[in-house]
Amino acid sequence: MTTPDIRSSTPHGLSLLADENAALIDNALDLMAVVDVHGIILRVNAAAIALLGYEPAELAGRHYDALVHPEQHAEAHDIQSSLQQEHPERPDILLRVRRKDGRVILMSVAARWSEAHQRMFVTARDVSGHVQARQALERSGIALNGMLDSIGDAFFAIDRDWRLTYANRKAGDFVGVDASAAIGRLLLDVAPDLLHSPTLLRYQQAMASREAATFEAFWGPRAVWLEVRVYPHGDGISVYFHEITARREADQALKKSEQRFRNLFNQAGDSIMIVDGELGIVSVNDQACARFGYTREQFLRLRATDVNSGLLGATGLLAGLRAGQAQLLRMQKQCKDGSTFPAEVQISRFDDAGEEFFLAVIRDLSDREQAERQLRESEQRFREVIELTPSGYLLADREGALLDVNPTLCALSGHAREELLGVRLEALFLSFPWAILQDGSEGESAVQGVEAVLRHRQGYHIHVLFNGIIERGPDGRTVSLTGLMTDITGRKAAESRLRQLATHDTLTGLPNRALLGERVQEMLEACRPGSSVAVMFLDLDRFKEVNDSFGHEMGDVLLCEVARRLRRVIRPSDVIARLGGDEFVVVADCASGRPAAECIAAKLLDVLTAPVTVGGIDVIVGASIGISMFPHDATTRETLFQSADTAMYRAKDAGRNRYRFFEPEMTVATQARMALEVSLRPALARAEFELHYQPRIDLHTMAPVGMEALIRWNHPERGRVPPQQFIAITEETGLIVPIGRWVLQEACMRTRALMADLGRKIVVSVNVSAGQLGNSGFVDEVREALAQTGLPPDCLELELTESALIEDIEHTASMLRELKRVGVALAVDDFGTGASSLAYLRRFPIDVLKLDRSFVLQKDGNVTTSDFVKAFVDLAHALNMAVVAEGVETEEVLQLLRQARCDQAQGYLLAKPMPLDELRARFTQSAPGTRSAARPAAP
Repeated sequence: MTTPDIRSSTPHGLSLLADENAALIDNALDLMAVVDVHGIILRVNAAAIALLGYEPAELAGRHYDALVHPEQHAEAHDIQSSLQQEHPERPDILLRVRRKDGRVILMSVAARWSEAHQRMFVTARDVSGHVQARQALERSGIALNGMLDSIGDAFFAIDRDWRLTYANRKAGDFVGVDASAAIGRLLLDVAPDLLHSPTLLRYQQAMASREAATFEAFWGPRAVWLEVRVYPHGDGISVYFHEITARREADQALKKSEQRFRNLFNQAGDSIMIVDGELGIVSVNDQACARFGYTREQFLRLRATDVNSGLLGATGLLAGLRAGQAQLLRMQKQCKDGSTFPAEVQISRFDDAGEEFFLAVIRDLSDREQAERQLRESEQRFREVIELTPSGYLLADREGALLDVNPTLCALSGHAREELLGVRLEALFLSFPWAILQDGSEGESAVQGVEAVLRHRQGYHIHVLFNGIIERGPDGRTVSLTGLMTDITGRKAAESRLRQLATHDTLTGLPNRALLGERVQEMLEACRPGSSVAVMFLDLDRFKEVNDSFGHEMGDVLLCEVARRLRRVIRPSDVIARLGGDEFVVVADCASGRPAAECIAAKLLDVLTAPVTVGGIDVIVGASIGISMFPHDATTRETLFQSADTAMYRAKDAGRNRYRFFEPEMTVATQARMALEVSLRPALARAEFELHYQPRIDLHTMAPVGMEALIRWNHPERGRVPPQQFIAITEETGLIVPIGRWVLQEACMRTRALMADLGRKIVVSVNVSAGQLGNSGFVDEVREALAQTGLPPDCLELELTESALIEDIEHTASMLRELKRVGVALAVDDFGTGASSLAYLRRFPIDVLKLDRSFVLQKDGNVTTSDFVKAFVDLAHALNMAVVAEGVETEEVLQLLRQARCDQAQGYLLAKPMPLDELRARFTQSAPGTRSAARPAAP
């Protein structure tokens, strides 16, 4: 219990107490002030002089804003409002205060609001020094921590109780903890894996002995090696560590490298010898011992001059080596048994710890010298072969300049060897596979079977087949080109003509069906929206009358004249083609649709109704034209052709010499065709088919040697239906497969019986369609027919159309090879009217080419018909193919074929197709020894 001051009970005592209180305030070191409700300083103690530089009287009556820094005026006002309204006491308020001399100090202020007195009592002290010291201490700590965090090593410190007193970030990251949060925790709690690590024992030893330690340790959790440094201090130990896995691996690699070097030294294919400055042998490898016949111990007792006098004895040699120049010598080496061998010796000098040594690598050249001798002999033989080869030879550098040529190339080009050397390839060749000379590691290293064109000295061109090898350096750059070439100019001319024949009608020179299909497809694909393409089928109205009246030759003249007239009236962008017989097709772009097509059709009719002179007589043939419009009538090429064909027949029905556009109702004719198809399906089961046979005549003996089997259909209501009316239907419907199987079986059976009657070999030719050839079981059908009928395979010939050959080239080639293994012969029917080329024919094992009559009758302004046919027959013979001419109808054509050495022929001049009984009689009359065997048969 506090005892009351007795001075407060008397007036004198009260006065004395007041004086003491005043003295206490005036002598206080802290600033004390009384402030009214408006913030006016009413009274301040003497500490204002020391702290602020003001006399108390100078501050009385002034607002405290005069002392508070302007940036904290708002804060001071908020504090005053808070004291008066909410919290009457606020300790530890930090305010920046301006002294009288302008200096700003930081003061810690305590304030109390007295509601009773309506006064604010304030005390304050200068804390600038304390704050600055604390900030300096914080900066020092931050700097220290930054330094410990920035050092390369992980670092941590523990006290004697094994508690962490510090750990930098690297140490925390190493064990996967936050370093700052780990301070104060036990070391094993932070890194429990230490408990099973030998590292903990080293820490304990350092803690106990108070001696620093450095060691390497493996840290299992991270599979790394560490270098650890432990430093004891008064309170515990400090530990620095960093990873040295890479260094240890480098050390291990160095050791392995040294071992590998030792292995390489001993296992090297060359002899290696190390000699000291006194020329004593200090080391040799195993190869040296084996090659020279000395043991390693014997070698080490020898000097270099004992093994080879003069190896290092020459003053100039030693001087060069000591000047840092390696020496390459070629000499004879002597072995322990006295034998010698040629060697290439590479000698170099090196220092080891200031001591001079020489390294000699000795390569045995015995095999090399033998190889060089063989190479020289081989090069001589190669030069002889190159000089004698019938192929042109060249060697060119990377720039394409000729380095070497042979006599054949000189003959091909018309230049002497001296004129060609140094000439660049582009000057010699008009066309050449230049891309093969391009640099690059991915570039071609060889070119096989590439065609090139050589410039002859006299200006004309020589086509050659080029085969070359390109030598490239390690960087992919071309070093040289070696090539051989053969003259294929003649073959190219023949192939060009065959390509023309394959894509154009041989009589008129117009595109044929195959080329027409390609060009029409291109026009359809290029047709712009809103535009049209017109397909017009033309059929001459009176062509059959001309043919029957004047003969086929005059008919061919008429067809050629029609082709010329059609060419005159169509535009260059339009297409005109001959499908065969008297059928032509015109395809034209028609931007305005039907009006444009009508205009073109009118022009075609106009030129075709003009008289044509045939056999000295003017005739008017006219034409019926059917028109279908793309895309109005159809959107595919095949449907367009079908629609135009339908419209053409409608034009014929309407009176001929006119055109008709396709209309949907024209399909009535198609319905009739469908009726024929319905009748065709059961025809095989009803035995409505029979075979007729047209003899094939050997043009050397003029005797029949074979026959072609031709199907005939005896319709129960329509009578005999021509093959051209139903064969196409069988192919489209797939009926050709069972019907073709019957034809094959029937022909083989009848031929075998005929051979038995006549007692000699007869070859029967059977037509095979694309549908049959596409049937995977066709080869088995052929084998079965031969086996069941007993017909020898070499008595059966299968005729294939050109279109069937190229429909699926890979499948066709495979199937034909199987048929050849069966033993049958293979023929191409109607050659010259389809789309085959020599390149295609060479891919197939063809035995016979059957020439269409138009092929024989074609006209060419450059060569005569006989020359051309003879050239073609010779070419076919060169390809091991026989040639059979079809459609022989005149004696003139027959004689032409015989002169051209054509093998066989058939046609109405020789014999028409006939039933089997009539054929048997014809073959009996034509047997060897009869008079008719040497004369053509009557048609």
